[in-house]
Amino acid sequence: MDAAEVQVLAELVQQTYAPERLETGVREATIVELADGSRAVALPRSQMFEPYRSLHLVAAAALDTTLVITFRWDDGHDDGTIFVMPLDGRDVTLDLTDERAVTTFLAHHLEFTLGGPRESWEAARSTPFSRRLTVVRPWGAAE
Repeated sequence: MDAAEVQVLAELVQQTYAPERLETGVREATIVELADGSRAVALPRSQMFEPYRSLHLVAAAALDTTLVITFRWDDGHDDGTIFVMPLDGRDVTLDLTDERAVTTFLAHHLEFTLGGPRESWEAARSTPFSRRLTVVRPWGAAE
């Protein structure tokens, strides 16, 4: 991906995973009708699976060909840590006109890296830089 494509991806992350987008406003599982007429089940955030339950996006930005996602992890024990998750886009091939491919790529990027409780990914994939700043190595990145 080039810098312009990474910028598009950063904007999609910001739109898709912003806290207000993940807050469904329902108290229990509810069938909702979407704009296109299809129906889906909306869950309260507390019933979503990880990482969507605890991920609180701070920002997503493109730094040339690097996508940088910053977030907090609020699983009820938020210690104020800001996580930074970079993704080198130079070796990523993605057709940004294919909505399904982009959605799948972003979901896999987040779910495969941050799926499960914090304890399941933090020790294996993160490097603390200070008491409350940690870099997370994305799933599939070179070890």
